[in-house]
Amino acid sequence: MSIRELWNELERDVQQDRSGYVTRRVRPDSICDLRVAVMEPQGTRTLLLKARRIIIELIQEYPESAGFQVQLMQLAGESPDYLTLQLTLTQSRYSDIFTALADDIIAGVAEKKTEEAGLEEFIVRLKRWQAFLKANQPDGLSEEQQRGLYGELWFLRQVASLSLEPLRGIQFWTGPRGTQQDFQFARSAIEVKTTISKQHQKLTIASERQLDDSGTGTLILLHLSLDSRPGRGEALPDIVTSLRLLLVNHSAAREEFENHLFAVGYLDIHALRYEQIGYIVRETNYFKVEGGFPRIIESDLCNGIGDVRYTISVAECKRFAIAEADVLSLIGVQS
Repeated sequence: MSIRELWNELERDVQQDRSGYVTRRVRPDSICDLRVAVMEPQGTRTLLLKARRIIIELIQEYPESAGFQVQLMQLAGESPDYLTLQLTLTQSRYSDIFTALADDIIAGVAEKKTEEAGLEEFIVRLKRWQAFLKANQPDGLSEEQQRGLYGELWFLRQVASLSLEPLRGIQFWTGPRGTQQDFQFARSAIEVKTTISKQHQKLTIASERQLDDSGTGTLILLHLSLDSRPGRGEALPDIVTSLRLLLVNHSAAREEFENHLFAVGYLDIHALRYEQIGYIVRETNYFKVEGGFPRIIESDLCNGIGDVRYTISVAECKRFAIAEADVLSLIGVQS
């Protein structure tokens, strides 16, 4: 039974214990005592981790974020030698995120062989989710963000499917780590842009450094013109699934891929919403950014000017077109 189903079942349970919680032990194989719970009478969802006082009191700081809070509790009827960390959902709009968060924490803590390691993992994963919630909205990616991620995954699939070392293919995808371009290779870099407009297409460039080839080697701009329609084409969860299948026998690459998805704000709990829109690739263009390519770079700017955001016309980029086979050869994979 999933964590979501357990919470739903507990919410339907009208019985209360003396502590005011309806609880259910999860992962009984874990060295740590992990329980999902509903606090009565409000019906608040919580995750409880009980451990020896001497260990739990070593924790100096408890992460908090929009959507959840952590408290150290002495539950009624509990031995004074034990304390409980209570992770609580604080806003209903974060319910889906909280479910994913709890699943992730339970999976990580249950793998540890000691209480000390389990508590450390609890805090580490909470901090990871704290950073996630600071950077992302609880209801998932915007339509523009979904299209942008689809474009990056489309090219990643091209690379990963041709690379003899899938982990290297995933490691080339550096955008989730905050680099200026989406993909970085030994002697080149690739920035991916998507559009859905039909004519006079324009690409939005996020900064004066995004199309700056200083130190990147050869810089390629990939433009994907997409037809976006409800219920047709390949949806964002579809391409995620296709990459997972591609990496199914490569555990290190799969783990790296999942970490990258998390970093860009993609969670499976939002897949049903993402499935509503599918993409069909209408046109693919690779442009070599050099010479008179239409762009603004850092060296063009006067002192005091920065954070430049601008658009360029796809039509004006056409004279810099380069074949996909040449791009794949440049980055070290062959079609």
